Amino acid sequence: MAEHSVPADGTANGEVSDAERARLAIAWAAAHYFVTIGRKEWLFCTGLPAPEVERQVMADRYLFITAWNPPPGEASRADNDAAQARLEARVQTLGLTLHPALGCDNRGGMVEYGCLVLDATLAQADALAREFGQGGTLCWSAGEPVRLRMMWPRPASADGDPHTDWVG
Repeated sequence: MAEHSVPADGTANGEVSDAERARLAIAWAAAHYFVTIGRKEWLFCTGLPAPEVERQVMADRYLFITAWNPPPGEASRADNDAAQARLEARVQTLGLTLHPALGCDNRGGMVEYGCLVLDATLAQADALAREFGQGGTLCWSAGEPVRLRMMWPRPASADGDPHTDWVG
């Protein structure tokens, strides 16, 4: 959930306008996310508990993160894959377990590959998001609904979704 998109108002150089931040939060909250465990994919979504995922990979905390910079970003598929490999290597240096995962819009369109990381602290999650230039991640504790964690301050135009945290 990269932050390097260039919104319609022309903001560039990694800056994202308040209107674009609000739009991205809505899109990311509505997206569908899947983690691959064994040969099966398990769905999880913002605002809902993820008991099926939690039964497959038991942990206290869960983090979906990607290093991709999808359209309208500027990264190529090769650049996105290389960034994702660096993220996964970084997660492993922290001693954390990860599983391949992806997010796609709720119509099955645009896809971002990422990983589901087990038992990362919020401090680790936020540090990884910042290190890899992400505007948002998904974080939740076992038994609780999945939460969208936006790495920007909440814009005035944001919709007030109860499962979205704006951490700035």
